[in-house]
Amino acid sequence: MHSLDAALTEQLRVAAREVLAKRPGTALELSGIRRRIEHDKIVDFAYSDRELRGAVAVLIDMEQVKIANGALGKSEYFSATAAGILAFERGQ
Repeated sequence: MHSLDAALTEQLRVAAREVLAKRPGTALELSGIRRRIEHDKIVDFAYSDRELRGAVAVLIDMEQVKIANGALGKSEYFSATAAGILAFERGQ
């Protein structure tokens, strides 16, 4: 699979944020974010787990998403922050 261009990478970030912002208080693993993106048909292009993880990492750096580790293992759970929810609601 080839790498996404900048426009598609941005669309993937927006899609990941949308999934999390629509579910405030809910934390999802990366696989859960992917399932929601695909189920809701938010994007119409193929992307890798690495690209999705990169998109979420940028959202973490922007403080729009936070990460929590599972209590019994290395599972990572992602949820929208207040800033992420407001950015989604404002269409930013």
